[in-house]
Amino acid sequence: MKTIRKITLLFALIMAGTSYSQESSKNKEESKINKEIDKTSNEVKRTSETVNSATDSITSTIKQTKKSVKDLKTAIFGERKSKKKKEKTKTNKDLIIIQIANIAYSNSNLKELQNSLSKIKGVKNVSKSYTNGNAIINIATKENADFLWQNISERLNKVFIVNEMNEKNILLDYKESASN
Repeated sequence: MKTIRKITLLFALIMAGTSYSQESSKNKEESKINKEIDKTSNEVKRTSETVNSATDSITSTIKQTKKSVKDLKTAIFGERKSKKKKEKTKTNKDLIIIQIANIAYSNSNLKELQNSLSKIKGVKNVSKSYTNGNAIINIATKENADFLWQNISERLNKVFIVNEMNEKNILLDYKESASN
């Protein structure tokens, strides 16, 4: 009988060891799966952050592009007229620009040109700016550049040489020898 008890006890120990071994291997497998889940979860978080950052960047780029297009449209076509107020706003359509290279700010011919332009019929406003030896005269008028040039004195036509002219711009050079 002692042998049967010993065998039963031995059998019980073997069964308990096998059960413990199975639970230990099951725990190891679950731990491994949990680690994989955590690793995948972290990768999803990083990817989500990257996608959010890219979305924010794209949204910002779209906003900047819309603003640039609006600014470019305004530069080309001028400000829109107000629908609420029936005020006329000055647009680029009504502006002629004359650029004169290599001329002194105090040059009497430059002053005479500005005065002459302001006296032409249809000219609303004449303003002058000056930077680094170059004068810019802005003329508010519905007329075109050629009309303005044809209506200044012959003497000024000889003092300033037309390098380029289009509907809204005139590029002039100052001819010093003609002024003497």
